[in-house]
Amino acid sequence: MYNEEQKISFRFSPELDVDFLQELYGDDFQQAEMIFESSAQQLRTELSLAEARFHDGDIPGLKKAVHKIKPLFGYIGLNKIMSEFAAFEQECAQANEPASVETGFQHMRMIAAEALQKVDNEIKRLKQHNTQYL
Repeated sequence: MYNEEQKISFRFSPELDVDFLQELYGDDFQQAEMIFESSAQQLRTELSLAEARFHDGDIPGLKKAVHKIKPLFGYIGLNKIMSEFAAFEQECAQANEPASVETGFQHMRMIAAEALQKVDNEIKRLKQHNTQYL
């Protein structure tokens, strides 16, 4: 009974869309941990594919990869980044040559790397929180 009182509550990091995540996961932090982990893994895979498409000059393939990446940011509460990827997807749709999307692509790479750091930190926090229930 004493341990029940010692359990600390969890609050998502303010860097994330806390209200959205709270609505999405409620108090199911084990589910949040699983989704964050799978989203981070999928982001890394899809970002590598996007990188390959960009270097191949395959703008339609890059657009398709960005389209698949976009919702993954929503599952982890990075809705602003999801919107930025949506804008880049539109940029790809209107591009005629790889050089025209290079600046946007480099920006997407940078914000994705920063986002993955935030997600990795949040996964560590979720794991730490969830282990108190084992």
